[in-house]
Amino acid sequence: MSFLECPQKVRHFIGGIFMSRKIKHDYNFKKAVVKEVVNEGLSAYAVSLKYNLGESMVRRWVSFYRAHGSKGLKPIRNKYSPKFKVKVIQKMKENSLSFQQTCVLFKIPSSETLVKWVKVYNEKGREGLSIENRGRIKSMPRKPKKPMTREEQLLDELADLKAENAYLKKLHALVQSEKEKEEKRKSSRN
Repeated sequence: MSFLECPQKVRHFIGGIFMSRKIKHDYNFKKAVVKEVVNEGLSAYAVSLKYNLGESMVRRWVSFYRAHGSKGLKPIRNKYSPKFKVKVIQKMKENSLSFQQTCVLFKIPSSETLVKWVKVYNEKGREGLSIENRGRIKSMPRKPKKPMTREEQLLDELADLKAENAYLKKLHALVQSEKEKEEKRKSSRN
């Protein structure tokens, strides 16, 4: 039996061991989970325990299903235009929608995405949303190192040797004090 032939629950568990990214659940699995909540009347909590899923994830799937039908469970694009972002934020403010309600309405998978958009919109306006802010924040650029002169190299090496010497002296003193403590313990037992 190959990995892909395993049941979804097993793939979820195994994938969690080897993957650091979020697990992507296939359409049929999502539909089966949602059907248990919608058609069979089970609670999102009970279904989440049954399939070892987060309750909020099950609730989100059910919300997407109720708002968009089966299409709401299909994979969602994760690239949004600045125009779309502005439209979402304006609709949210005009209708006093919560982040979660807005995500369901526009099929945005995470409310965290929307929170970031609103923060950028409030700080930088429409123009801020057109700037791509994905990935890690870049640290300050480092100045390119110019070649060191022979004197600078020797001074650098001397500083390293002084630090190493100081470390070894402290280590030696620590070892000596441990030996002395051990000898005192032995002598106090006798």
